[in-house]
Amino acid sequence: MPSFRHTIDIAATPEQVWRVLGDLTSVARWIPGVTKVARTDTGRVCTFDDGHVQNEQILDYSPQTHSYRYTIDGAPLPVRDNTGRFTVEHADGHARVIWESSFAALDPAMSAQLAQMWEPYLPLVLANLKKAVENH
Repeated sequence: MPSFRHTIDIAATPEQVWRVLGDLTSVARWIPGVTKVARTDTGRVCTFDDGHVQNEQILDYSPQTHSYRYTIDGAPLPVRDNTGRFTVEHADGHARVIWESSFAALDPAMSAQLAQMWEPYLPLVLANLKKAVENH
């Protein structure tokens, strides 16, 4: 099961970062391709510019620890058990965002190829989050 851990430092307080990251409908501002976000009882539904729809269940949402976990159903990659966690921490006068992500390939022989497709996306998304917070 491929798993990833990426971090980015943001010139803001953890509370300022959480105002964006913790707003579950804000992902259209910082995840490439998301054109619409709707809240559900258990999370959110994201619609992408290519028309695919992704259901995300939000788990362990905590403003106190500036973190939440999620599971994704409907991702465009042939995967299952697509989960992740965002955490915002204090780091030397700024905020550090940690994004942990993992999935299982539907075809285990495709794991390495899918990991190569997914991994470059994470720092791009975090860079967009940084811009969204710092330019707010």
